[in-house]
Amino acid sequence: CGPFGKPHEGHEMAKAAELILERPGMQSGAIYALFVTHVFCHHWTSPLHDAIAPLLKVYQEGLEIGDTDRACWCLMKRCYYLYFISRDLGSVQKELEATIHVLTQLKQDDTKVKMVNLLTT
Repeated sequence: CGPFGKPHEGHEMAKAAELILERPGMQSGAIYALFVTHVFCHHWTSPLHDAIAPLLKVYQEGLEIGDTDRACWCLMKRCYYLYFISRDLGSVQKELEATIHVLTQLKQDDTKVKMVNLLTT
């Protein structure tokens, strides 16, 4: 995508991947693929604001199919994006605290450490 100097081509490939993943029977790898498209491709051509809702949706879909690790990656990245887009710090702190609570419940200790680091900086 962006690092290769072809952000629009990467964005188009990401959209194509998302269309393929909508087909029946494609759920097993969908959460990871959607994480990759939203975190590594779309931000080169779209504002970070546009990734907030999709990352939350992918998180919820990941929980539904039992892919808690990758679902939590989406939740973590969503928190980083909330911080990066200059949301007021009070709302970012509430999101981080809620995310840390979820990560604790889902036993996602490695991801939780990253959230605690962001919360304390």
